[in-house]
This record gives sequence, C-alpha cells and structure tokens, in this order.
Amino acid sequence: MPGNSRQVKSVAGSTAAEAEAAQLMQKALVLHQTGKLADAAVLYQQILQINARHFDALQFLGMIKRSTGALQEALDLLTLAASIKPANTIIHASLGNVLMDLERHADAIVSYDRFLSATPDFAEVLNNKANALSALGREAEAMSCYEHVLRQQPDFSDAHFNRGNLYMDMRQYAQALADYEHVLRSHPGHFQSWNNRGNALLKLERLPEARQSYQQGLSIAPDNPELHACLAHAYKITGQLNEAVQHYAKVLELTTTGFPRQNAALQLAILHYVFGNQANVDALLQVAKDMLGNALIKDKGSLIYCAFMLKIQLWWQMYRQQVQNPQAQGTLYVIGESHILSAHNLLVTYQGQHLQCKGLWIEGCTQWQIGKVETNHYQQLMQHYLQALPVASSVLITVGEIDCRIDSGILKASKKTANTDTTDAHNAPNISLAQRVQDVIVAFLDFIVAYARPRQLKLIISGVPAYLINENGYTADQLQEFGQFLTLFNTSLKQQVAERGLDFLDVFTLTDGGGGKSNQQWHIDEHHLRPDGIIEAFSRHLLTS
Repeated sequence: MPGNSRQVKSVAGSTAAEAEAAQLMQKALVLHQTGKLADAAVLYQQILQINARHFDALQFLGMIKRSTGALQEALDLLTLAASIKPANTIIHASLGNVLMDLERHADAIVSYDRFLSATPDFAEVLNNKANALSALGREAEAMSCYEHVLRQQPDFSDAHFNRGNLYMDMRQYAQALADYEHVLRSHPGHFQSWNNRGNALLKLERLPEARQSYQQGLSIAPDNPELHACLAHAYKITGQLNEAVQHYAKVLELTTTGFPRQNAALQLAILHYVFGNQANVDALLQVAKDMLGNALIKDKGSLIYCAFMLKIQLWWQMYRQQVQNPQAQGTLYVIGESHILSAHNLLVTYQGQHLQCKGLWIEGCTQWQIGKVETNHYQQLMQHYLQALPVASSVLITVGEIDCRIDSGILKASKKTANTDTTDAHNAPNISLAQRVQDVIVAFLDFIVAYARPRQLKLIISGVPAYLINENGYTADQLQEFGQFLTLFNTSLKQQVAERGLDFLDVFTLTDGGGGKSNQQWHIDEHHLRPDGIIEAFSRHLLTS
C-alpha cells in the first residue's frame, strides 16, 4: 500500500507539472506570435525547467536564440529537439538554417535533405539548400536546386536573387542581371537587388547604368555601407576620384569594425596619397592594416595593396630623412595600375631635366584589356588621361605586370583551350606563346600610340620586373618556365617599343638575377619595385629612341 500511494502522488505531480507547462506554453505562444520574443523566451525556459525535453519549448526557444544571434545556443536547443522527434520534418529545416548561419554548409545540407525527403517541393527549403550548395562551390547542384524551386514557384523572388548571386560567381553576368531585374519588378524597394544589379552592370561594362543602380539603392537605404562602397568603386575606376572619396568616407562614417571599413580606409589612403594629402594617409592606413593576417578575408587584391602602401609609407619616411632633392623642373606623368604608386612624387632625371612623377591610377589595368577589340573602362580611362595631358608632356606607362603573373594573365591563358571564334589576342586558340605575347603587346601599344601621338606626348614604356614570388607550391620546371616567359615578354615589348620610336624603361634587366628571377635588390614586395628602384632604372636602364 505505501508503494501504491507514492505512485499515485508521483502521477498526480507529473500531471500537475504537465498542466503548468501547457499553460505556460499557451502564454509563450501568444507572446511569441505578437513579437514579444524576450518575454516568450523566459516562459520557454520555465517550461524547460519543468521538462528539459519539452519539444516545442526547445524548438521555439531555439528559433528565438537564432534571431538574437545566439547561434550556438540555438544549435544546441534544436539539435536536442531533433533527437527527441526525428520524424518531425520542420525541426530539420530550422536546424539547417542555424547551421547555415554558422557556415556549416555541408551539415546544413544534411538537415535540409531530411526535411526534403518528406516534402521534396518545399520552395523555401530548396532555396536554402541551394544557397548551401553555392557556398560550397557546388555550382551545378546549386543551379539545379534553384531551377527546381523556380519550376514550382516561378515568381519566388528569393530564388531569383540567390540564383543571380550564383550567376555572378559563375561570371554569367547577363543572366545575373536578368534575375535581379525580375526581383525588382515585384519588389522595387529591395535595395540589395539594386546593389547587385549594379555589380552585374559593372561587369558588363555598362558603368553609367551601374552607378544609377547603386544610386537607386541609396535612395531606398541611404545608410547602407555596401551601396556606398560599390558606388565609390564605380566612380574610382572611371577616374571620378573626388566622388569616390565622398562615398568611401561615408562607409567609414557608417561602420565601426570589419573588412568593409578597413577596405574603405585603404582606398581613401591610396586616393589621398595620389592627391598629395599626405597628412591623411598614415591615419587611414592604421585603420586599414587590421585586415592583414585575417585569414577570412578573400580579397587578395586589397591585402596586396594594403601591405604595399604600408611599405611605401615606410620607405618615404626613411628617404626624406636621407635625401635632399633638387628643385623639380617639370612633371613626368605616370599612367598605370598599382605600380604608379611606387613612382608617384619621385624626382627622376629624364632628358637632362629633374621631373617630378605624378601618378594617374587605373586600378587593375592590363595590356590585354587596353588592346581588346571590345571597349572597356580601362581603355576609356587611359584615353581620357592621354587626351587630358598638356601637349608634348613626358609620360611613363606602367602596365603589364598583371599580364605577367605565374597564376594569371597571358601564361595561364596560353594553357587553356580557348573558343575558336574569339577576337582578342589573350584567348586566341592554337597559337604559340611567343605569338600570343606579341599580339597582346602590339594591340596595347597601338592603342597607346593612337592617342598619344596627336598630342605629341613623349612616351616611355616600362617593362615588367623579374619575379620575386613565394616559390612554395611551384616545381622547378614551373619556375623555369615562368622565368623564360618573363624574358620573352620583356624582349618582345622592348622590340615593339623600339620599332615605334618610343623610350623603354628596362626594369627587367635592373631586377633580373638570372633566369627571370629577382636579384632581390629592388623589389619592395612580390609585385612592385621600391621607389629608388625606379630612380635607378632611369639612371642606368632607360633605352631611348
């Protein structure tokens, strides 16, 4: 009998606890549905004190924790809920979403597949699975998933937006543009689509439309730093540098940490350096340098620029303490990509005069881009600079180093199977490397000369330095091939420059220690010369016509 009475009391206590939990759940759901998440969370926690394995409390509290950014707590709660009721499909979708937030994309796909095994055409979960596949670089599977979604719901805007992002990753910019515009037809206030539409237009060389797209986005979200950064970039690559400064400064104003802020500071540092506002450069680089050493940052170009600018600043600090320059007698305009920064503000001797270098920046410019048949913004900015210079100016062109990298440019292109109907030298099929090099150089020089000669500009064409790269990961044969390629490129460039009656700055001979490998005397980093290397090249390695 005592045993029986205790059992009755336990059952009665259990029933009372269940009733209390049920009452709390009713109140919590009302709070949850009316957006009072913090109050709902308190009640869910009280329920879990009564029953630590209460499925609904675990599920809904996990959702609230996810919405507040407490992702690990959300994951723990939802994982326990899924173990209690593994047949409940909704919990697997929720768990997949948290795993996506944690960038555990492969695990997220497993959870989504558990949901989809019971509901294979559920558009939102299919879309999320496609996002996970895209993040893992499984582009074909992701595309198939988005197309499955859009067959079920042709106007599902999230899928169009996300597929547009995948098309951007696949460099299919026209298709990306079509998807973003599909979103905007039904959701004209979706500023992210205006931003990404601008990115697609930029890649399609439709720059005025790209700027308009960013500006439309800013009319909706005036304090969105990504839109300001993208618009700043669009202004920068078209030479509208004052406008670029305004929008990069806005990014700094709107952010407190992270790569967008650091990159905006870097871009401003470069622009102020070019403008001659030296007082602003050091402070901006102090903000930018936090990007260095961050393994999560994938923008290799910004990392290179940041380290390069810090080294340039340090070089100038030492140089100013040691050297007293004579008075400049004129200006040497230096047009090109990042190599103009090594020359900018230097005093070099050319044709018996002391000329101060003034850099005119075309970020990312290559000889291949300048020589292309199709018009692009690199050509337009080069043309603008050449036509805006005073008649009979002296001009140094520093373009070509990006064409001549071991992992990109002409050498890499020569190893690819190209389309047989291509019209540009970079991707022309079935030709030798020597012919490909010559074709790129000839098209580049023809473009430069066509705009320089009417203004009687005195052109100096810079060669490309010998290589100073991290040799880990490359075989001896690959490095030998690369050195031979650099020798071939510089020899061909020198010959073509001489045939056109132009001057040639032979930085390859200056830096070559044998076989195209750097003598390690004049480089400031893997890609660029120290400024005094340029002075030395003008002194000892200038080949005049």
